[in-house]
Amino acid sequence: MRKSIFKLFSVLMALFVLSSFSAGSVGASADNTVKKEDQGITFYLVRHGETIFNVQERMQGFSDSPLTEKGIEVAENLGRGLKDIPFMAAYTSTSERAVDTANLILKGRNIPLSYDKAIKEINFGTYEGEFTKDIFKKHPDILSNPNVFKPVGGESTAEVIDRMKDALARYAEENKNKEGNVLVVSHGAAILYLALALDPNSFDMSKGGLPNSSVTTIQWKDGKFKVLKVGDQSYAQKGEKKVRLYLVRHGETLFNTQNLMQGWSDSPLTKEGIEVAKYLGAGMKDIPFAAAYSSTSERSMDTADYILQGRNIPVHLNKGLKEMNFGTWEGKSNKIVEKEAPNFFDFKNFKSPVGGENYHELYDRTKAAIDQIIKENEENGGNVLVVSHGITIMNYILKLDPTLELKPLPNSSVTIVEWKNGKFTVETVGDQSYAEKGKALLHE
Repeated sequence: MRKSIFKLFSVLMALFVLSSFSAGSVGASADNTVKKEDQGITFYLVRHGETIFNVQERMQGFSDSPLTEKGIEVAENLGRGLKDIPFMAAYTSTSERAVDTANLILKGRNIPLSYDKAIKEINFGTYEGEFTKDIFKKHPDILSNPNVFKPVGGESTAEVIDRMKDALARYAEENKNKEGNVLVVSHGAAILYLALALDPNSFDMSKGGLPNSSVTTIQWKDGKFKVLKVGDQSYAQKGEKKVRLYLVRHGETLFNTQNLMQGWSDSPLTKEGIEVAKYLGAGMKDIPFAAAYSSTSERSMDTADYILQGRNIPVHLNKGLKEMNFGTWEGKSNKIVEKEAPNFFDFKNFKSPVGGENYHELYDRTKAAIDQIIKENEENGGNVLVVSHGITIMNYILKLDPTLELKPLPNSSVTIVEWKNGKFTVETVGDQSYAEKGKALLHE
């Protein structure tokens, strides 16, 4: 609903912009303000992060509302995505949502932030704070009569464009002796009106309005402005600290078929275990793994090798990914253990066997291993293969999400955990579809 409403609103404004201004008229105005011999500047115009009014679909112009949790997160992503771009100056609207966004983007940089009312959002006057849908109900002629958009106490589109272009021309004048980049944090409609006035074809209005935390780049050179890109979300996406962990239980082993306890002890993959591990590799062939890790148990290492067959990806070994240490139960029949410890799968209260581990100890070392894997991959992000063991994986994800159903993980199954900006989310548990897909591919 929000996108469709804003789309109608944006189309209206675009019609008024295009009927009132042209790229030449705005460029000419800027040309009169800025000297032609000055050096080039690229303006990075950012729409502020998502706010409460955005979520509530209220008219938010000169009025203000705070950034949501998502708005803060995406603005932080944007800051990381822009970290390699050296800004020589930074400006923000005086609205707090823009100021907060600018500060999140500039965090860690020693760049003074200048405040400017001239780059605030359009003033909706008596419409401020109202629900967007209610405005359309009150004024069904909005699309046929753009002049409706100068409400009592508010602004027209033309007035917004004038102050936006004058502000950019002023920034160009202030920084004319330093060729480089300038950050400008403003608002969706204000940025879009300016971009369309400079270049009517710079944005596809069927997409709706500018996304929160998107970047519009406008170049100033030789006294003229040129729109490079409008509503670019790639910087925020680039700045996402996101790692997807593909936690795989090893293939079937000899001890698995014999129903023997197999923790730190080891046994080889069976013929079927090898075959299904190969299926799994084929089913995951389109997943670009940035890195791969395995428990030091051979059954896990061999599974990783079959999955990665044909790929030039080294497998890093980590003892913290090993199966639970069953101590004196190692190699015993599962049935005997079930009699001795009927509470074996009570992850809270189970006591470890002599020489073995309890679930708390298992979690601590698994967490340490996963945290290390995240640390090694968070900078570049991407997909990471982690081959481990059934109880180890299940015990770990139950700590991440206690609402999950406790169930044995099938051999060669995939459990996907996403780490994003310091938070873990369990997406899939015990997924066998990758192996099934690979089997179908190999038997075509």
